[in-house]
Amino acid sequence: ASFYLFHPTTCHPLASLFKTLSNPNHCTENNKKKNLNNKRKRKREKRIIITMFGSFSRIAPVASSNRLLVAASVSSVAAAGCVYFFGGNGSILSSPLMTSSEAAATPGIALSKSEFTSLKVSSNVSVGLNVRKITLDFPNATDVLGMKTAGMLMVKGDKRDGSGQIARPYTPVSRNDTVGKLELVVKDYPGVGNVSTYLCAVPVGTEVDVKGCYTKIAVEPNKWKKIGLIAGGSGLTPCLQVAEELLDHPDDRTEITLIFCNRNPASIFLSDHIDALVARSKGRFKVHYCVDEVPAFSSMWDGLTGYVTADMVQKYLPAPDGSSNIIMVCGPPPMYKALCGPKEFPEGKPPLQGEVGGVLKDLGYTKDAVFKF
Repeated sequence: ASFYLFHPTTCHPLASLFKTLSNPNHCTENNKKKNLNNKRKRKREKRIIITMFGSFSRIAPVASSNRLLVAASVSSVAAAGCVYFFGGNGSILSSPLMTSSEAAATPGIALSKSEFTSLKVSSNVSVGLNVRKITLDFPNATDVLGMKTAGMLMVKGDKRDGSGQIARPYTPVSRNDTVGKLELVVKDYPGVGNVSTYLCAVPVGTEVDVKGCYTKIAVEPNKWKKIGLIAGGSGLTPCLQVAEELLDHPDDRTEITLIFCNRNPASIFLSDHIDALVARSKGRFKVHYCVDEVPAFSSMWDGLTGYVTADMVQKYLPAPDGSSNIIMVCGPPPMYKALCGPKEFPEGKPPLQGEVGGVLKDLGYTKDAVFKF
C-alpha cells in the first residue's frame, strides 16, 4: 500500500485544512503568529469531515499536539477499508469505510418516481380465470423494489382502441425486498380493461414501463388492533400486501380479517396462497370468501353468497373504532359506492378519500376508521 505524507506548509489543495490540524512548532517562524491567532479556532473544532476519493472519512477531534496527516491512496483505501490518522502521541486513529463487498451487498432501488423505467417480462402465467401473474425483471439483478406498504406502482400499457398508451396503478404481490424482480397479479375484464388487457397478453421478452413507488397509507406493526379488509376481484392485491407485511413481522399482533369477493367460485384466485397465510398466522388472519352467485350444480360451496351486507360487516369485521381499528376497501366502483362511498378525483390532483358513505356509514364508521385504496 502506498501512502502520501502531506505537510501543512506545502502548497497542496488541502493545505489550509492541514494548517488547522498542525502544531505551530512545525511551521516556519513567519507562520507562528498566524497559528497563534488560530489557536481558539482549533480548540472549538470538534470534528472535520472531508471528502477524499469519493468517500467520507471522519477525523477525530483536533488535539493541541502536533500531527501530520497520513492519507491512504485510492488503492490503499480500497484494500484496507480505513483511512489512518497519526496523532502526536504516536497513536493511530482509524475511520472505517464501506468495503467493496459491503457495497455490493447493499441493494439499489430499481424504480424512480419521476420517470418510467423499462422492465423486461420474464414470465406471464395463468393463476385463475382471466387472471395472470406477470414477472418483470429489474435492469440490475441486485436491485429491490423498496416499496413501503401499502404502496403502488404506475404501469403503462396500450389502450384497447389502439390510440396510444395509458398508465394505471397496480400493487405488486412480490415482497418489497424481493431481489431482481417484481410480480404483478392482473385480472383481465374482457371488453372493459385497457392496461389490464394489455398486461395479460404481453409476451415474454417485452419491455413494460413502470414508475414508482408511491405510498398510499403507512402500514406499521401494531398501528391498529384489528384490520378488516374487503376486496373485490383484482382489489385483492393491496389487501394481500397489507396482510403479508404484518404477518411477516415477528412483533406484530394485529388481528386481520379479509372478505374476498368474486362473481362465482370459479373466479376466486390465489386461494391456495391465501389459505397458506391463514394456516401459518396462528389465528391472527382469517378469510371469508364471498361470491355474487353460486351455480346450481355447485353444491359444495360453504362460503358467503351475495354482495357484502351490513350483517356480514358486523359479524366478521372490526367494530367502528377509529382509534384501534380500520376497514380497508379495494374493488370496482360499484363496491365503493355501496360499501364506503366513492373516492374523489379532482382534476390534475391525486385522488382524495372522500366522505364515508354506504353500508359503513350506516354502521357508524367514520373517516378515521375507513381507508379506500
